[in-house]
Amino acid sequence: MRKHEFRLPKTKVGLKSFKKIIKAGKYLYGKDGFNSTSINDIISKAKVAAGTFYIYFDSKLALYLYLLDEYGYNIRVTAHEATKDCKTRYDMERAGLKAFIMYVKKDPLAYKLVWESLFVDFNIFKTYYTDFAKSYVHRLSPYVEKMEVRDDINLETVAYVLMGISNFVGLQIVFNEEAEEKDVDYVVDECMKLLKNGIFN
Repeated sequence: MRKHEFRLPKTKVGLKSFKKIIKAGKYLYGKDGFNSTSINDIISKAKVAAGTFYIYFDSKLALYLYLLDEYGYNIRVTAHEATKDCKTRYDMERAGLKAFIMYVKKDPLAYKLVWESLFVDFNIFKTYYTDFAKSYVHRLSPYVEKMEVRDDINLETVAYVLMGISNFVGLQIVFNEEAEEKDVDYVVDECMKLLKNGIFN
C-alpha cells in the first residue's frame, strides 16, 4: 500500500502548490469521501494543473495516505505538548483526552479522515488503530510498575477502551456546534470519573 508515494516540494512556489493540494484533498475527502473524489476534483478545488498534482503525488491514494500520516503526527504532537508537564498517568490521560477533543473540535474534517480509511482499505484502518494501540500499551506499561495503573487488566484492552472513549466523546463535542472549551472540560471530567471509579457499584 505504501508504494503509493509522495514527494515534498523543493521551492517556495512548489510549497504553495503542495499546500493547496493538501487543503483541497483534505476538504474533499472529508466532505465527499475518498471514493467519490477524483484527482480532477482535487486539482479543480486546488486550482492547480494536473501535472502539478503528479509532481508531488503518484495517486489520490498517495495523497490520502499523506493526509492520514499528517493527522496522526499532529495528534501525537498535540498530545505530547499537552502532557509533557503532567506528573501522573491520571493527569496525562485527562490532558491528552482534552487535547484530542479540542483538536478535532477545531478540525472535524481531520477526524473524519481516519474513519474514511475504513472505506478506502480495511488494512489501512486496521493498521492505524493497531499501531496506535501498541504505542499506547508501551506508554502505559511503566505506570503499571509505578502502581498508578492496575496490573490485573490487559493493557491492550485498556488501550482500545481509551481510544474508544477519545473517539466517541470527541463526537459528543463535534456534534454540538455550540460547544465551548468549558463544555470540553465538563465531558472530560465526566470521563475521568469513569476511569477513576468505574461504572458499577
